[in-house]
Amino acid sequence: MPESSHILVVEDTKFFSNIICKAVAERVGGTAVPAMSLAETKAAVAASEKPFMLALVDLVLPDAENGEAVQWLLSQSIPCVVFTGIYSETMREQLFEQDIIDYVVKDSVASIDYMMDLVKRIERNRSTTVLVVDDSSTVRKYVGDLLRSYRFQVLEAVDGRDGLRVLRENPQVRLVITDYHMPQMDGVDMVREMRRSHGRDRLAIIGLSSGGDSALSAKFIKYGANDFINRPFLREEFFCRITQNMRVLDMVDTLTEMATKDALTGIHNRRFFFEAGHTLYASAARDRLTLTVAMVDVDFFKRVNDTYGHDAGDTVLKAVAAELRASCRQTDLVARLGGEEFAIAAVNMGQDDIEPFFNRLRQGLQDMVVEHDGVRIPITASFGVFSGLCDSLEEMLRQADIGLYAAKENGRNRVELVTAASTEPERVSELEVV
Repeated sequence: MPESSHILVVEDTKFFSNIICKAVAERVGGTAVPAMSLAETKAAVAASEKPFMLALVDLVLPDAENGEAVQWLLSQSIPCVVFTGIYSETMREQLFEQDIIDYVVKDSVASIDYMMDLVKRIERNRSTTVLVVDDSSTVRKYVGDLLRSYRFQVLEAVDGRDGLRVLRENPQVRLVITDYHMPQMDGVDMVREMRRSHGRDRLAIIGLSSGGDSALSAKFIKYGANDFINRPFLREEFFCRITQNMRVLDMVDTLTEMATKDALTGIHNRRFFFEAGHTLYASAARDRLTLTVAMVDVDFFKRVNDTYGHDAGDTVLKAVAAELRASCRQTDLVARLGGEEFAIAAVNMGQDDIEPFFNRLRQGLQDMVVEHDGVRIPITASFGVFSGLCDSLEEMLRQADIGLYAAKENGRNRVELVTAASTEPERVSELEVV
């Protein structure tokens, strides 16, 4: 959770207040500001230098026994989740009509778990874009307002063709909610077109229509929708469906990151390098572009582990990975292949730019200040670089590895360049190891 986000906890029982504030800090990563009355609530809002992302509010307070704190906070445009020991269907309906986010009964530990998951979901929603597609401006406004109350960023489109355009122009869209009956292009045809370029692992789509039967919902899902909701719907059901679909996308993202990112350094791993690298190689071969690959190895890394310990070695690897990623171009592929070995793939780098570029990387690593337990650890790295195209990505990396071996043999802390015209390494820097 960003540092600027903090949560107002309005609860008159100190025991519950402490539990909720602790959960916000430890499980959500946010800052909780407690208030035990309506007067303290008003004072906390007035004194806060940062806007409250959300308020978790008890209904009954010593100076506000009938939910006045909720009403006042909503009047200040602070979203509210009601967290109370009182379950009243009438009160619940009245509060939802006032646009609270949720009504949670504090009857067990599970209710706190649910509320913390809800807070985390709302935080994620702030950076999540939803596209609402409907030819009715009234429906678009109603659905859009519901989504905005859950802090989503909302885009709108008036029909299927317009929906395709908006999605094409806004690749950050993660969820589409669409009607079926629309001019130009109906919802099912739009979904079918969207799925040509946006898989279920990247974009969730929910069909939304009045008078729809099971055949329509099946048609939506058959052609690519993740879910279908009939209108009219309960507000709570709408948000439960939205949350469920977003949670699935989050799980896919987490699994993808675990499969493609190096757990220690956070940059891409060996598997991703070869998957993406083969795509880069095919693109370069097809479009006759230059492809440059580099093998990078931290010098005397075993000595680092033996002298300073394996935790220090981990610190060095993290620092090297961060420096390489920060210093390479955004389009460059940077990965840790394993141990102290890293790889870089760069498309369309000018021949005259290769040597200066990788020398800057080498110098940047040498100039890094890496400290562990107050001890500065000197770091250098050797580079083997191959530029051109071979019969395969693997052969290109083998050539780069020849250059890396030469860099090690010739004194380390250097760049050895191998070109397609010659498999003999070309020394492009002659430096002493530090």
